[in-house]
Amino acid sequence: MNLPNKLTIGRLGMTGLFVMVMSVPDSYIKENQLPDHRITIAIIFFLIASITDFLDGYFARKLDLVTDFGKLMDPLVDKILTSAVFIVLTKEEMVPAWITITIIGREFLVTGLRLLASNQGSLLSADSLGKWKTTSQIITATYFLIAIGSDEKIINPLTSLQQPFIGNVLLFICTMITVISGASYIKKNLSLIKTD
Repeated sequence: MNLPNKLTIGRLGMTGLFVMVMSVPDSYIKENQLPDHRITIAIIFFLIASITDFLDGYFARKLDLVTDFGKLMDPLVDKILTSAVFIVLTKEEMVPAWITITIIGREFLVTGLRLLASNQGSLLSADSLGKWKTTSQIITATYFLIAIGSDEKIINPLTSLQQPFIGNVLLFICTMITVISGASYIKKNLSLIKTD
């Protein structure tokens, strides 16, 4: 297995560790009088996973190590990471469910288009809007993960009186880029979904 594919598999592992750490109940920490470093550890796992998202594609192109496995697994693992972090943020009451559903729905839509393209012998590669979408989601998710570990008063930016502006702006930008990039994929690939 080459380096880019190892990074992709590593990202999947980091995603699993992120979810596992974020799933440890508060009651377990308190009952066992353990130091609560969950958020810090979870952020580290998430950031490492996010960095590998950029590195695997970079090395695959630079070292000419593009494989069928990478073409399939890289976008799939990206979607698992994105879905996991936003589902966790919704559970933590940081991000409204409708935004998480929009983000995950867009990922399913693009995956469906890629499958249609593959069945017709073509490949849909990521475009610049898709990369902006990923970047905005990583920045937004990181902000809210940090907010979880800080003062309880700023946990929910949609209702808090403290620092609501930053959270709302990040959510707005992230959601808009997600919707626009999804619409762009549909527009560019209408031929795939047209029926005779």
